[in-house]
Amino acid sequence: MAGSIEKRGKDSYRLSCIAGYDLQGKPIKKTKTIHGTIKDAKIELAKFVADVQKGLYVEGKSLKFEDFVEIWKRDYGSKELAPSTYNRYLGMLNSRIIPYFSHFHVDKIKPTDIMQFYDLLSRDTQIIRKKNNNGKKTGKPLSSKTIVEHHRLLHAMLQRAVYWQMIVANPAERVQPPKTKKPKRKYYDDEQSKALVSNLMELTEDQFKYKVAIILTVFTGVRLGELMGLEWSDINFKDGIVSINRSSQYLAEKGVFTKTPKTESSIRDVAIPEFVVTLLEEYKYWYDNQKTLLGELWYDSNRLFVQADGKPMHPSTISKWFEKFVEQIGLPVINFHGLRHTNATLLIAQNIDVSVVAARLGHAQITTTYNFYVHPIISHNKTAGFALENLLLPQN
Repeated sequence: MAGSIEKRGKDSYRLSCIAGYDLQGKPIKKTKTIHGTIKDAKIELAKFVADVQKGLYVEGKSLKFEDFVEIWKRDYGSKELAPSTYNRYLGMLNSRIIPYFSHFHVDKIKPTDIMQFYDLLSRDTQIIRKKNNNGKKTGKPLSSKTIVEHHRLLHAMLQRAVYWQMIVANPAERVQPPKTKKPKRKYYDDEQSKALVSNLMELTEDQFKYKVAIILTVFTGVRLGELMGLEWSDINFKDGIVSINRSSQYLAEKGVFTKTPKTESSIRDVAIPEFVVTLLEEYKYWYDNQKTLLGELWYDSNRLFVQADGKPMHPSTISKWFEKFVEQIGLPVINFHGLRHTNATLLIAQNIDVSVVAARLGHAQITTTYNFYVHPIISHNKTAGFALENLLLPQN
């Protein structure tokens, strides 16, 4: 593949070469303008021809990073990401990533630039360029976990730029983010879970919906959003099946809204025992009475867990109630998602096949269940110790 040099002005040259032929047999011409001497032009021509041959040359005007972000938001982020995820990403972009990379052109970002960005985040986030009343810049160092979240977003965005042929390669591919420790997930063991259910069953009628919500979560392992998205049509009382097919979430700018579950595998049926079916039947009777009492003032959302007037509850209402309740009854405080860990852990401890547990949780991969939800139960740990004692020591 031959190339040519054309002088365009003082110290300006246009490099040209042919990059194959189109369907009509016409040559596809690639060009690039450089500044320097004729010697510089000859050196750059050799590099230019080599890049075109390897398919590494991307045409078009280089975009500033902040302009690329607007394209990414318009053509990908706002369309493809879940609202809550997109909202979280916007927070990272606006507070730190854009302020640091705004003056960069996308094709000029190097791995060392990204490394320096992470180093700043770990030491001092004054790059936010916010000031307090004293005129001093503010910003606290970020944890390794939070820096890794920034890395994942930046990596994914630059990879999108590669797909769109804005850049040849992703510089974030060559950057190692900080190492993070696997978080210790909190859950209740069998004895603590028994205490939780026992205390819930003693609650009075005015807290009926909270009792049902927590017990249903313990027995199904649903996510908070999935629980709050449940409608009465999702409950099969005859067969004891709860169908998960929507999620209720909240964003400040949108309020409470409904979306599809996290993944395709999250749409699922979860079997519940007779005890939970009976509890739901009692709750339905109580629920219908509340609906009758309010009459025309009732907002018929058909959701299981609603405000006093029938409107869908804010998703955090149940989770905040739960954390206060367990503190009151003397159990270690875990967040609401810890009930999902509890459900999976108890099922696996009862020798339920992990594939079944994964299906109930809505995991596409069994490895996810193994990696995040398999924990040793204390009583089983003790049983294992007794088993070795019985095996190795003389019996009286």
